[in-house]
Amino acid sequence: MMASTWRWVSSSVGREALQSVVNHLNLIYEVSKSSLEFFKCFKDNDLGGTRKFFSEIFNYEREADNVKRKVLEELSKGFIHPIDRDEIIRLVLAVDDIAAYIKAASRRATLIDPKLVDYEVKLYAIVMSEKVLQAIKLLKEAVVMLHSEPSKALSIANEIERIEEEVDEIRLKALDRVLRSCNQSEISTCIVSKEIIDSLENSADRCEDSADVIRVIAVLRI
Repeated sequence: MMASTWRWVSSSVGREALQSVVNHLNLIYEVSKSSLEFFKCFKDNDLGGTRKFFSEIFNYEREADNVKRKVLEELSKGFIHPIDRDEIIRLVLAVDDIAAYIKAASRRATLIDPKLVDYEVKLYAIVMSEKVLQAIKLLKEAVVMLHSEPSKALSIANEIERIEEEVDEIRLKALDRVLRSCNQSEISTCIVSKEIIDSLENSADRCEDSADVIRVIAVLRI
C-alpha cells in the first residue's frame, strides 16, 4: 500500500493538482480575510464598509470556485491512483465548503440593519471569524507540508482541530447572548443573528473536516 499511496505526487499531474489546492486555499484565505473586515464594519454599523467587503467575499469565492473546477479537471487527466484521487477530491470539496459558509454568514448579515443586532453578538462574530482565518492559514501550511514533512502536516491538522473546538465553545456563548437579546429585538433579527453564528461555526467545522483529510493523507505518507 505504501508504494502506491501518494504516487501521484511524483507525476506532473499530481504536482499541478497539489499546487492548485494551495491556490484554492489562498483564495479561500482571502474570502476569510474579507469576512473578518466585513464583520468589523458590521460591528461599527458601517453599511458602506459591509457592502465593499461583501463584494470582495463574493468575488474571491467565485474565483475559488473556478480553481476548484480546475483541480477536478487536472485530476481527470493522466494516471492517478484512485485512492489518491479520492483523497484530493475530498480535500478540495471540504475547503470549498469553508468559503461557502463564510459567504453565507456575511450574506445573512446583509439582510438586517446592524444597528438592530446586539453588540456582543457582533463581537462574537468577529472572534469566530478570526479563528476561522487562523484555521485556514494552518490548512495552507499543512497542505504545503504534506509531501516534504507529513509529520508536520499531521501536527498542524491537530492544531486546526483544537481551533474548531474553541469555535464550538464561542458559538455556545454567542447563542446564549442571541437568546438573551431576543427579548429586546425583533424576531427576524433574532433568527438572522443565530444563522450568522451558525454559518461561522459551520465554516470552522469544514476546516476540521479538511484537517481530517489531511490527517489521513499524512498518516499514509509517513
